[in-house]
Amino acid sequence: MEKAVDFQFDTPFAQGLTLSEEVKKAKYTFLIFLRYYGCTSCQTDLMDLTAAYDAFRAKDAQVLVVLQSAPEILKGGVEAQGIPFTLISDPEQKLYPLYDVRAAEGYDGMREGMTAEMAERFSSKMERGKAAGLTHGAYEGNEFQLPAYFLLDAERNVLAAHRAANLADMPVGAEYLEILSE
Repeated sequence: MEKAVDFQFDTPFAQGLTLSEEVKKAKYTFLIFLRYYGCTSCQTDLMDLTAAYDAFRAKDAQVLVVLQSAPEILKGGVEAQGIPFTLISDPEQKLYPLYDVRAAEGYDGMREGMTAEMAERFSSKMERGKAAGLTHGAYEGNEFQLPAYFLLDAERNVLAAHRAANLADMPVGAEYLEILSE
């Protein structure tokens, strides 16, 4: 079984943490790569994950989200949105290549392969964010970064992995829990 690459990271509240120690805190860990906190789509993902977090904990699962934002920006987001899970600060984008999480080739590449159903789903997500009052903040990272997730066990074994082909090619909120059942 493939082992997830270990790495050291900082959060808005701690420095020098390691993935190998963090995964021991739950039976399952979702390591999710998004763009940066200013991205409205990413803020909506964080909002959806926050809403589902009690369900994650009930299944002994935790969430770690990698963002291309500085710790002080993430701290404001945690406080504003009441985010209960760990946000990993990676403004230099060093973790993305470790997990082969790639960026699209421009705006068209971010929508490449998106079906009508996926486009509708993405539009619905953006409407939820707008209805919640989320607005685009500072452009902090790679605007063309695509998302990804990795489901890990407490030993860093990769149980599932998905690198998105486009912006809509990812689970939303509690849908991640369905991956635990597969």
